[in-house]
Amino acid sequence: MIKAVAIDIDGTITDEKRRLEVEAVTLLRELERNGVAVILATGNILCVTETVQTFIGTTGAVIAENGGVIKDSALGVERYLGDAVEVRRAFNHLAARCKVKPVPYSELRKTEVAIIREGITAEEVKEILSGFNVEVVDTKFAIHIKSPDVSKGRALEEIARLRSLAMNEIVAIGDSENDRDMLAKSGYAIAVGEPSLGDVADIVTNHRFGRGAVEALQHVLELIR
Repeated sequence: MIKAVAIDIDGTITDEKRRLEVEAVTLLRELERNGVAVILATGNILCVTETVQTFIGTTGAVIAENGGVIKDSALGVERYLGDAVEVRRAFNHLAARCKVKPVPYSELRKTEVAIIREGITAEEVKEILSGFNVEVVDTKFAIHIKSPDVSKGRALEEIARLRSLAMNEIVAIGDSENDRDMLAKSGYAIAVGEPSLGDVADIVTNHRFGRGAVEALQHVLELIR
């Protein structure tokens, strides 16, 4: 039985310009009306995630900063995970060796650092930071430096524990490498237009971005009917 859906935001329920896909929003609200809590799981900062949650009208917890932040307002829980000191130390080392630019509103990030994907690749960042206890992930919108023990999948496991959910009662939907662990650990997984995630997904949608999310959410609604 499906009791919750965990879904990425950027690139999944948005178009390539990060604009919300209106039909995907409508389908998320339909899931909520059918008693399925929607959990937003993103690499974005907490305040943005909570704003999206408010405007869409979802009742599940939120996962921000790729699993570094968990907040469940219904339960009064807010947690920050990972080693932010080591992440900042790694970023300072990177910034001293090459020109990198943090994404806008980086001062609001609590557990990770995200840099703009210009002039440097994730592989180059990984090589420079090979001596640090951090993980580097390219989310297609930014390159993130985070603790290796932080992921959306681990955060989702914690939310499941808090809400007394079994992982096999949760559907996960995402489009990028930072969604891999979440897809792998959920009971049913849908990759939005990303064949490279096919090894951890039950299905891969034909469309990308918000249109792919519409395809995915229509499929979930069929499963619960």
